Amino acid sequence: MARYSRGGHTCGVTIVKCRGIGADRSPLKILQGMQTAPKAGHARLAASKSANPRARPVWLPNESDELLRLAVQVGGIGIYDSDIEHDRTRFSPELCAILGLPPGSEMTYAEASRLFDVRDRAVVNARVEAARRSADEGKWDGLHRIVRADGAVRWVAIHGRRFYRDTPKGRQAIRSIGTVIDVTHLKETEAALRESELRLRLALEAAQMGTFEADIAGEEATIDAQQARLLGLPEATRTVSIDELRARIPLADLQASDAKQKSMEERAEGYQHEFRFRMPDGSERWLSAHAAIRADRIVGVNFDVTERKRAEEALRESEARLRIATNGAALGVFEWDMKADQTIWVNDRMYEIFGHALSDGTLSRQQFVDRYLHADDVPAFEATLKNALRSGGNFHMVCRIKQKNGSRRWLQLDGKFEFAADGEPLRLLGVAADITQRKVLERKTRELSERLITLQEEERQRIAQELHDSTAQHLVAASLTLMGLRPKGRLRGDQERLWNEVEASMGEALKELRTFTYLLYPVALRADGLQATVQQYVDGYSNRAGLAIGFKLSPKVDNLPFRTQQSLFRILQETLTNVYRHASASHVSIQLRWISGRIHMVITDNGHGVAGTVERDSADFRPGIGIRGIKARVDQLGGDLRIRTSARGTRVHVVVPVD
Repeated sequence: MARYSRGGHTCGVTIVKCRGIGADRSPLKILQGMQTAPKAGHARLAASKSANPRARPVWLPNESDELLRLAVQVGGIGIYDSDIEHDRTRFSPELCAILGLPPGSEMTYAEASRLFDVRDRAVVNARVEAARRSADEGKWDGLHRIVRADGAVRWVAIHGRRFYRDTPKGRQAIRSIGTVIDVTHLKETEAALRESELRLRLALEAAQMGTFEADIAGEEATIDAQQARLLGLPEATRTVSIDELRARIPLADLQASDAKQKSMEERAEGYQHEFRFRMPDGSERWLSAHAAIRADRIVGVNFDVTERKRAEEALRESEARLRIATNGAALGVFEWDMKADQTIWVNDRMYEIFGHALSDGTLSRQQFVDRYLHADDVPAFEATLKNALRSGGNFHMVCRIKQKNGSRRWLQLDGKFEFAADGEPLRLLGVAADITQRKVLERKTRELSERLITLQEEERQRIAQELHDSTAQHLVAASLTLMGLRPKGRLRGDQERLWNEVEASMGEALKELRTFTYLLYPVALRADGLQATVQQYVDGYSNRAGLAIGFKLSPKVDNLPFRTQQSLFRILQETLTNVYRHASASHVSIQLRWISGRIHMVITDNGHGVAGTVERDSADFRPGIGIRGIKARVDQLGGDLRIRTSARGTRVHVVVPVD
């Protein structure tokens, strides 16, 4: 009995010598005999009941033959038998199934050879010929591809043997037998494993991960090329002393690593540790190690996290500076998680501002609105929040809150939204400043400004009244006295010129006095409204100053609050006074429009400004007392003042918001 093996594993093919038969019986015939002969407890030869005394004996299988048949069937082992002398090759049913042929198929030896994939035929022929000259004459094996009848390519493991006979032409092959096993799934698994290992290697290289392996009690570790690069070693290094590596790790990191390794060995816990590692050039690198125990060996990966650690350190420093800045500025820091609808108050200052205790828990947006936000500020808060989300910009809001103890505070909220890649808002990061004291000072400043303006109005009225009732009358009297003192007769040339100049000066002084009195004296604004008052004032100003004035006013200005009308009128008065005194203009344009909730007053003259163009915010702009008065009134209204002056004239643009 002969048994064939591949890789140390027995294939279990048996060749039985039959007594009374001159040559080895074919394995195919043995198997076929087992399938057709009667079962018996022991193998025996029985004589045929034929009358022919020379009839060939019948093969009766024993239990070992039956086990062989079962092993072949269960293992899917195919058997072939090639009679080279008669050029016929037969296949077992199992091999027919592997080849995709009908059971009982036979073919010539050449046809059987063509079942091998064309890429493997030369290799198969070479191995068969080499078997002739081997010590174990005729035996050969290999892994090769065959082509099924349906065209599919399969991998098979073949163990075969050729038998030879000496002839006048030399030793000739007369027979070839062997076994065939389909190992396609093994080859596919090997290919998938190679691809997986390749992908793993590429992933490790892309992530700059190095691998290592060591015995639990070993003194050396096996590393790959990437790990060698991480450790600052030559890339070809494959083993490294563990003690040498430990000497390059700070003691604190080493002790933490030993504690984690002990837990991994005793309790099978996963090992993960980040540590500092001193490079050969003296620099320091941060590494992150992940390891586990497999078959009494420690296997794991390392990767470089130096950049992340540096970023974390920079972030900690930045946060420390931010804390110092926010504490110094008494700013509260908050974060609103929009998905969870939860507000996190980052520092203690937020709790101080709201009078809220940590034990009170977190707040949702609606809870903030209901518990703290002043009812009058809710619409503005919602609108500001919506606009900031839509535009993706910053959030800015000044509002009032009511603390738990009932006191009210003014807050300024500033923040910025963070968005996901798909544009969905994630959170709002911001700061809160208690500006109550500033608001109190602003209110007091506003009240003082209003008081000063009231005093100014009263002073204007008093001065205008005095000029009109007293000074103007004295000038009229002086003019009449001069007329009475003038000689009646003909005067010489110089005397007449001097008398004429005095009388002209008196007349001019009286004219200017009346003009200034008109500019200073308040007209009936409360009774007539802004539009009619401006019309009346401009007409009188034009007649007295000798200027051409064009103006256009929106009729809606009469609906403005009286204080706003009064301030706008005083701004107009101050601007026209400056034109009269300094511009030497011949034409003035006045426009007063209501556009998108704002009042725009634009006053333009064609007088002489400065060489080039100068903005009000420019360092070359030097405002006088009149401009400062205009600026004070604009600030009182919460508006904006823009002045543009050039050699072609001056343009004053006042923008005032309207509630």
